[in-house]
Amino acid sequence: MELVVTVSEAEDDVEELHSLYSALLEDDELRSARKHLDPGAERPDTLGAEEVIRLVLDSMELFTALTTCLTAWLHMRKPRLRLRITRPDGITAEITTSGGRAVRAEQVNEAIELVRGTPDEAS
Repeated sequence: MELVVTVSEAEDDVEELHSLYSALLEDDELRSARKHLDPGAERPDTLGAEEVIRLVLDSMELFTALTTCLTAWLHMRKPRLRLRITRPDGITAEITTSGGRAVRAEQVNEAIELVRGTPDEAS
């Protein structure tokens, strides 16, 4: 399943998105997941296009690894930000933080479960 990940409402959305992308690249458990930065669609409230991360996850293990990676990354964030994860049919999960300590692993897990859907939908 392809997921699109965006970061918004941070002091520097691009810097935060690139930090997340680096964390995804460095995660050994996500090594087999296809991932890349993409220019994304233009937003009216910004200059130019919004960058997004595109991830292709094809197993439950990769969804679990993504949950672990996002939880760790969010715990390291100090600024306020909104992380949005969208699947191809438009179903979207959001996680908003005003500092990583406010984000619980359960919140991240619930967001991933929402976009993962049922096993039939994930394939």
